[in-house]
Amino acid sequence: MGKKLVLLALITFIILILAFLWFRTTSKGETLTEALYHLDVIDLRGETYERRLLALSLQGIVNKKGPRIYVLWESKDRFGNPSEEWMEYYKSKGWVTYDEISLEEALLKYKGDVKGFVIYDPEMRHTINVAITMAGLYDTLVAHPSLRQMLEGIGYTMKEDLRGRWKDKYQAYEWQLENLFPRCSKELIASAMPVEDPRTHEFRIYMIRPIMDYVIMKGACALDLIPSPKAPRDYELLEKYYREMSPYAVVLGYPFSGALERPHVELASKHGLVALLAHVTSVDFSVHSQMPGGREFKQSHVTNVTLDPRKVYIAIAMSDLGLNTMQDRYYGAWDDPKRGELPVSWWLDPIVVDFCPGIVQYYYETRTDKDYFYSAHVGGRIRPSDFPDLEGYLRRGERYLKACDLNVVAFSNHGKYDERVFDVYSRLLKGCIGFFYGWPGREWKGAEGQVLVYHDKVWIITSVGIQGNVKADVKRITSFIGEHKERPLFMTVLVVLGSYPDFTYLEEVKAGVEAHYPGQIEWVRGDELILLAREYYGLGN
Repeated sequence: MGKKLVLLALITFIILILAFLWFRTTSKGETLTEALYHLDVIDLRGETYERRLLALSLQGIVNKKGPRIYVLWESKDRFGNPSEEWMEYYKSKGWVTYDEISLEEALLKYKGDVKGFVIYDPEMRHTINVAITMAGLYDTLVAHPSLRQMLEGIGYTMKEDLRGRWKDKYQAYEWQLENLFPRCSKELIASAMPVEDPRTHEFRIYMIRPIMDYVIMKGACALDLIPSPKAPRDYELLEKYYREMSPYAVVLGYPFSGALERPHVELASKHGLVALLAHVTSVDFSVHSQMPGGREFKQSHVTNVTLDPRKVYIAIAMSDLGLNTMQDRYYGAWDDPKRGELPVSWWLDPIVVDFCPGIVQYYYETRTDKDYFYSAHVGGRIRPSDFPDLEGYLRRGERYLKACDLNVVAFSNHGKYDERVFDVYSRLLKGCIGFFYGWPGREWKGAEGQVLVYHDKVWIITSVGIQGNVKADVKRITSFIGEHKERPLFMTVLVVLGSYPDFTYLEEVKAGVEAHYPGQIEWVRGDELILLAREYYGLGN
């Protein structure tokens, strides 16, 4: 009798455990567990420049111990606000819970994590960068002089006052180089050049570097110097910093104006560093980088194609900045309700898995069969001809390509025709089936639309770009087709996401092109275009 009671009790216990587990399971079959993190959310939309700097420095310091502070920010997404929606996505995965909190409440709550504050000089914006670097090293807030009284009232102590310390940016950054930089991370540096408003000579609020929360969390150095030989003093000082960085270190930021983008990448490449572009909407990466998203992702690949020698094949390639497009859902294009109706290939620099694995996971979870990810660069942006260890860069980058299941690579060599680059990429990237190459109108003369073959790889040079006017874009594409009589014709049409095209716009462009060439156009994904070209050149599928 006693054995039967023990057995009955054991069976009852097992049933209760199974019932509990069933109850804790969602309709999707995901086991509900307690969230990994709780986020205190500070809404910075519409806030002043000074309060944003303060909040972002607090965020970077506090999040060194784990993701605890999250901020809301203005968005380029026409369909929503990703800084809100990422919170909801993370919550849906069971990774976070969250509550809103004011900046003042956060300053009180996390006072024990902070060692005081540093006053920057409003008359010399470069002292903000010095204060950001100090925040990463010493856990001190970045504060405008007007906030001193408020901070002291809460119980914070001023540690440094940078007003009047240096006569110009060169003195400030030389001091930083000698006194702070030796202790900074050598794997990451924040280097960019904000834009000045020509009317007021002020640096506009939306050009603040929100990525500073990540920079502070990582203990990295921040500075703004012009990366161009036309500004020799800036260039030489920037090189002093770059020479001390580790191989393949990331240069994070964006060099306003856009005219400095290529020189920015070229200088980093010269020193064996990789660039990851990011600016105003790149927020919360001290949180995004710590989410437990996957580290390997899969997408469907086209494996067989049928070539029609009479056709014009066109692949639309979406492209723009690095972390901005990740944060802002490709500036809203990903949220367009018409996505999935037209084959589209999407920029993805696979190095972003180190900065926002949860966000990358979201894109792979929500892609359709018409969406295809191609690799923008191989693991951080470089100019290949300038990079001292190109083979090392590619071997290192192969793990990123594999992690994101990418088999087409796209990049530009900034107008330089370099057969060594074609050879090395083709030879070393074994899992790559082909390449999209170049920026329309900015490579060598007559490059647009060419197809090159190196080893067993095809290189399709970008044909034209879409720039934001339907009539002009249709004319640009149809003129190219008219000028290139060969058939089949393989075209990549580059879409700059910063011009904010939606899928209705792309459909209008598509209809306009087809009206000029009825029955001759076929719109394909990027991998299809490469396979079709391979078939034509006898390389097989």
